[in-house]
Amino acid sequence: MRYTIYFILLLITFLSIFILHLQFLPEFKIFLIQSYIVNILMALLALFLLSYGIQKNNKNLTNLYLLTIAIKLMVYFLFFYPKFRLDGNIVRNEFLIFFIPYSIGLISEIYVLARRFR
Repeated sequence: MRYTIYFILLLITFLSIFILHLQFLPEFKIFLIQSYIVNILMALLALFLLSYGIQKNNKNLTNLYLLTIAIKLMVYFLFFYPKFRLDGNIVRNEFLIFFIPYSIGLISEIYVLARRFR
């Protein structure tokens, strides 16, 4: 039950910010959709791994957290970075296409972890 609430809140947050983001950058519609989907999946994977580590009373929770960060960095450099570098430089709008959904996922991970360790 608890996981369902987190999942629904995460999706609502991503969807509402996506709609706002799309209004400001309509020319990047397809890439915005891809960015949000990839970041939602990464956030859910991170939440799953961290919840699993907490549930198993894993002493290596920091390693799991660092693993999720490494996965996110790999996805950024394999999927987003090459598309951003096509024109030779990365402008602010391109950076925000990745960073806004990434930040939402990161904040939700921190929130879930903080609530678990209270």
